[in-house]
Amino acid sequence: MHLLREGFHEKLFLFTGEQDRLIVRKEAKSAQHGTLAAEIAWLEELPSAMQRYFPRVLRSNRGDGNGHAPSYDMPYFGQEWVPLSELILTGRYEHSVSLKLITQVMRVMFSGIFPTTYPQEAAAYPEQLIRLLERCAQQITAMPVFAPLMRSAMLSLNGGKQWNIFPLLEFLKSRDEAREALRPAAMRKVHGDLYPENVLVYLPSLRWRTPRVMLIDPVAAIGLSRGDFAMDVAKFRSWLSAELLALRLGLFSIQTQWDNGPAFDLCLHTDEPQLSALSDGSVLQEFFGLLETATWARAVCDADSRWGARVSFYESLYALSMVPLVPSWQSMGRFLVGVQHLNNFVAAMNLNPSSTVHQEGEQPGNAQPPSY
Repeated sequence: MHLLREGFHEKLFLFTGEQDRLIVRKEAKSAQHGTLAAEIAWLEELPSAMQRYFPRVLRSNRGDGNGHAPSYDMPYFGQEWVPLSELILTGRYEHSVSLKLITQVMRVMFSGIFPTTYPQEAAAYPEQLIRLLERCAQQITAMPVFAPLMRSAMLSLNGGKQWNIFPLLEFLKSRDEAREALRPAAMRKVHGDLYPENVLVYLPSLRWRTPRVMLIDPVAAIGLSRGDFAMDVAKFRSWLSAELLALRLGLFSIQTQWDNGPAFDLCLHTDEPQLSALSDGSVLQEFFGLLETATWARAVCDADSRWGARVSFYESLYALSMVPLVPSWQSMGRFLVGVQHLNNFVAAMNLNPSSTVHQEGEQPGNAQPPSY
């Protein structure tokens, strides 16, 4: 058995099982942290018709509460399986092929996964989201480099005044209409970490009418496996917009001033060669065009008129949850993007925190996106 890959919370090992089959074991680093037990449950409760799109759990151990970390075994995906992210970024295939694969992924989710709903869990969902946001804010405040910034009620980002996390958090907690803005029309089974790096494509199937895809690693670090389909749309959008990749690859710059309070100029360098496949925004535009036109998407989207606005909230939650986990040179970029998206959510829902949060001086206007 040898180590294949190590992530924030899990390790992947490769070994040879019965009949000389290659097996991958995914094992949590700790019995107390991570979401692997939830991932195992998510995979094992899949409807039979959907199992062919996700890793098969050969054997599993959800942990026994006595220090033994959860783990599960799955078949090894060989060289004929390639991440969708690689196919998009390298330009190995025509643009139409990328769109065809994205369509297949979304069809799996909208037709096969999202129809499973959990109405009994709907009542507590907004409070669950607010607790997650509050936990992120507290973890960031505990980081010495962020402590002074988190004491400020407002900051300037790319020339525009923005509310900081804690004022927006208090606003969401204190106003019923703000919490209701976080409530989806239906609680659904969701992937939780859906983006092209977590999609494997079977290369021989590219010649088929319907390509074969495998969606891996459900349940993100924020731990939500049921909730809002907009959560999955948000993670996919964050990657296709090149925002996530620019932050991860260090393709951004930040200028900081503290003369009249915290002020930042954030620029994501999405025109760099590594991101050329995404830089013109056409893939992202076609992705949203797909959700606006495909009949299998409309059945879900049309039943929830506010899903588009909530995408910004989830982009914020994803970005902020990663601030304590990523390298220090990346953490401020993640934080600023998270603050921007949270302000975008409030603006999109026509919510006005100024009536709840009192701050002297200039009030923030509508949030504007970072410079690209």
